Amino acid sequence: MLKKIVGTAGTRLLNAAVNLVILLLITNKIGSEGFGVIALIMVDITVIQMFIDLLAGSALIYFSSRANAGQLLFPAYLWIGVVILTFFLLSLFMQAVFPVVYATVIPAGYEIHILMLALLNALLITHYNLLLGREKIKVYNIIFTVQILVFLGVFLYGIFVIHDETPASYVHALYLAYGIGAILGFYTLLRTVGRLFIQGWKDVLRKVVNYGIISFSANILNVGNKRLSFYVLRYFTGLSSLGVYNAGVQLTEGLRIIGQSISLVQFSTISNTNDPGYAKHLTIKLMKFTVMLTLAALFILVALPEQVYSLLFSKDFTGVKLIIIALSPGVMALAANNIFSHYFSGLGNPKVNMRANLVGMIFTFILAFTLIPVFGYVGAAITASVSYISSVVYQYFVFKKETQTRLTDWIPVKKDLSDFVILVKDVLKKKAF
Repeated sequence: MLKKIVGTAGTRLLNAAVNLVILLLITNKIGSEGFGVIALIMVDITVIQMFIDLLAGSALIYFSSRANAGQLLFPAYLWIGVVILTFFLLSLFMQAVFPVVYATVIPAGYEIHILMLALLNALLITHYNLLLGREKIKVYNIIFTVQILVFLGVFLYGIFVIHDETPASYVHALYLAYGIGAILGFYTLLRTVGRLFIQGWKDVLRKVVNYGIISFSANILNVGNKRLSFYVLRYFTGLSSLGVYNAGVQLTEGLRIIGQSISLVQFSTISNTNDPGYAKHLTIKLMKFTVMLTLAALFILVALPEQVYSLLFSKDFTGVKLIIIALSPGVMALAANNIFSHYFSGLGNPKVNMRANLVGMIFTFILAFTLIPVFGYVGAAITASVSYISSVVYQYFVFKKETQTRLTDWIPVKKDLSDFVILVKDVLKKKAF
């Protein structure tokens, strides 16, 4: 399993490096207002995906090893079409009846692009989820690497060859990256599962809906916790301020590659086991690794002087260091949240995550409309940190109650570090990369 974690971490590190290059290009070539437009586009795609996840989200990972891929793909494809059509009709309605709200959440001129990118992204994630559910971590990492390198290549072409220093260059890169990822994912899935059949898909659909409705509710709250502040910030302070905040978010969320890499394999492993004792032990061990590694990376990010950020980004992005500091407690909470969330989902109990996100959403809703109008992007960062911390505190107490875990079980000991070093050395000897 650690071999899969290290391989996934390598892929995520590459993704983080690519994202850093892209962030530098955006801040120096496109500017804060253009970055605000990009932020809204990505949030809108995330919101659409949030609804698609009802039948094409984490439920596919859980049921991938329990049903034929055709029984899962058929209703997922139908549902994706329904959701995209619904959002198209909704956008027409909002534009006619609530033009101010529409202009706040949809960047002008990008309506159709958002819908088409959401469609490609949904297909991509659907195929990825089915591969992950069958523990095809290595092939997933390869396709994901191709996807991000394609994105970088097309974006560099747009900026330096055709000199398109607008958000459109970012959008064009997304089209090709999402499209290639979706096609490669589908091709690999066919080679992995062999014959597809859809007979009995209705019975499978009922099980997916029963599982997915809870995950869907949790996802709505999760996206609300993370991205409601984007819309509120856009409304009260404008696109430029949103662009600055998004730069800080991108830098700090880049540290999530540690928790994402570990929890991705954790979820795939736990969803394929029926041993709760093993799931508990695995979660505690991985939590220690995740938190310690995230803390070390966060320390470096916070320790960098303001002058470094001023040198890297254009003058439009002064204040990024302050945003990073305000987001730091939330970054640590998100690291733990990743592990807890995948533990509960892997055991088929996503209700805990839904309730945790509900707790966080309450804080987000109250603080976003209280702090953002007064403190701008710093208020948004504080709101995010408080929301993430409240969610993970709830998850901790539920986990403690269900597993009878003691507080001392979470304290890192020397053996944890030695185990980690031994395991990494073992993986490297086997040429995990």
